[in-house]
Amino acid sequence: MMQAEEMMALTVDGDGIATLLWRMPDGSPNVLSEAALGALAAMVERVAQDDAIRGVIVASGGEMFCAGADLKLIAAFFDQTPEEVWEMMAPAMAALRRLESCGKPVVAAINGHALGGGFELALACHARIVADASRLRLGLPEARIGLMPGLGGTQRLARVSDWRLATQNMIQGTTWTAEEALARGIVTEIVPASALLARARQWVVDNPQARQPWDVKGWASPAAQPGFEAFFTELSAGIARATWGNLPAQRLVAEAVYHGLQMPIDPALRRELRLFIEITRHPSAKAMVRTNFFSMKEARNGKRRPAGVGRCCTDRVSSVNTGFCHD
Repeated sequence: MMQAEEMMALTVDGDGIATLLWRMPDGSPNVLSEAALGALAAMVERVAQDDAIRGVIVASGGEMFCAGADLKLIAAFFDQTPEEVWEMMAPAMAALRRLESCGKPVVAAINGHALGGGFELALACHARIVADASRLRLGLPEARIGLMPGLGGTQRLARVSDWRLATQNMIQGTTWTAEEALARGIVTEIVPASALLARARQWVVDNPQARQPWDVKGWASPAAQPGFEAFFTELSAGIARATWGNLPAQRLVAEAVYHGLQMPIDPALRRELRLFIEITRHPSAKAMVRTNFFSMKEARNGKRRPAGVGRCCTDRVSSVNTGFCHD
């Protein structure tokens, strides 16, 4: 297995500001593979235990912050026992919780796409500073391919932004531009790409006592707000009517937010993980992952295209329906 230092490098400057730089040695996009999860947990523990470190910048050395979870790892979960999935995911969940509660300010410097598990990592930071890039996308799109967040995304997103909109966005698999995320209170600031790391460093210096809102005594859960029960009653009925129980991700996302917002963060995170494991027990979810990711990717790449047959560039209908030329 790849060593943690090969994937994530931790450097500390003279003022005690650490930069955790995530970069795949082969130049491929950052994804949360088994190796990456182990490397992240190891680096978080170093940060938490080193008294010389006053704050942390989580950054990427690639073109994007993180493309999400390694779908091969996710696909394997469907063939594992619930205990095996828990043993893989629980340490990663604990590492993100350790990162946000270690008593040091942590900021995500997001230079490119931050999706799925990568965005869950960013949500575990106390601030998210984003490069001004028009093509950059942020969000938790897991439900779009039949999955749900499993590293705390349902709990943190519903706590940092409007919980109604957050729930609906996660059910729909919505992603946002940097400007849309800023308007929703999901990111802290947008800066020119050239100033990203410098601004992230200044944020750490300016916020030595940073804490997550839910870790501050007296924080009021959205579950106490008027309309909470009514919203989820109507939402659950709508999901049942629209999916007939065939899309478990939508129901489980709603369940995670509904129950989680009525708990302190630690049991809420465990609840989310149990629901994530539940989704790996659903044959329909497994089929959706296989179809929406693996099969569609193979179709786009023409994996089964006969030799000598090229893509159709003139017949739009043929191209959309079959992917092959009919000339």
